[in-house]
Amino acid sequence: MNHIRNRDRTRGFTLIELLVVIAIIGVLIALLLPAVQQAREAARRIQCTNNLKQIALAAQNYHDVHGCFPGGSYSGTLYNPPGVWSTYPENFSCFVRMLPFMEQAPMYNAVNFNLTSSAAGNITIAGVRNSSLICPSDTQNQTMAFPSTRSSASGVSPGWSFNEDPNLFPGLAPAFTQAFTSYAGNAGTWTFGYTQLMNTSILTYYTGVIFNDSAVSIAQVTDGTSNTLFFGEHSKGQLFRLDPAYATSDGCWNSGRWYDTLFAALYPINLGNGNNTAIRNSSYYFPTAAGSQHPGGANFALCDGSVRFLKNTVQSWTFSTNGTTYGDSLPDGAVYGTVTASAPFSKTGNYMAHGTAALGVYQKLATRGGAEVISADAY
Repeated sequence: MNHIRNRDRTRGFTLIELLVVIAIIGVLIALLLPAVQQAREAARRIQCTNNLKQIALAAQNYHDVHGCFPGGSYSGTLYNPPGVWSTYPENFSCFVRMLPFMEQAPMYNAVNFNLTSSAAGNITIAGVRNSSLICPSDTQNQTMAFPSTRSSASGVSPGWSFNEDPNLFPGLAPAFTQAFTSYAGNAGTWTFGYTQLMNTSILTYYTGVIFNDSAVSIAQVTDGTSNTLFFGEHSKGQLFRLDPAYATSDGCWNSGRWYDTLFAALYPINLGNGNNTAIRNSSYYFPTAAGSQHPGGANFALCDGSVRFLKNTVQSWTFSTNGTTYGDSLPDGAVYGTVTASAPFSKTGNYMAHGTAALGVYQKLATRGGAEVISADAY
């Protein structure tokens, strides 16, 4: 009987067998995790592509109604009286103008266009988060409560300088919030804070489609809508890396400032990822660089509504020792200039002319009327 009972006993795993099974499971998990992460990133990139398609479609519908693409901002004469705005007369971003074409008519109707974007009467919309303006890979793009001070203390990194009326602080905190965007309009090869306080000759140096006080029509995109960038990624995550002194407040979705909702092809895509080591470690214009949190490049919408993924390695113009008087890196052969304020203009403005600079493929895509020839397999 004992012999029969012993024969019926179930044999268990030995310790060695158990360890082997655990090791096999560990190897399988190690093999599967990258695949899962890649699948998730692919899904996020698809969502980002869809966001840009929707933004481009909204801008095209805006054009159908108004006869031009939305401007990066419209300064007008709303800088009067001082105190209505903070220190900048640039106004609402292109995204605010496009709200009715993004199924956001109620939010658009809540905007008081008799005031500036930084006025107390428009603080409510600042904190409204629009999912179409957020890339899912841009994980640092979170709505935040206004701090108790307009600017961070010297030396604080990442710092901030919110484009709101200074008289509103500290009353904004913590009841009101600011939302951000992962995307920006293409201002061309250069962008800075142009307003109608500056000499209008500066506008000739803006070669893109959407910039401050722009009113570009599709007829002016003579390089072809399929060869001209429209919108691109301008991720909050990259701004934290490139502009730590002000990164917390960079990318405000409702502001038309150049570090908020505009990008330029002055610097390569995803600057700082080993693409062009001749560029200095810091620049006043770094926040104009396009970039994303996707590996290897960034998504861009073209004026025909299509979306392309441009790699970090897309050909760009070269940099060596050329620069501004402030030490900012400029492309070889480019010319940096200043137009001083003189009546009837009250504000000095800066510009960058191409000069003898040899445009790369990236810069050629950023211009709307440069008559450049771009091969389809070049990007």
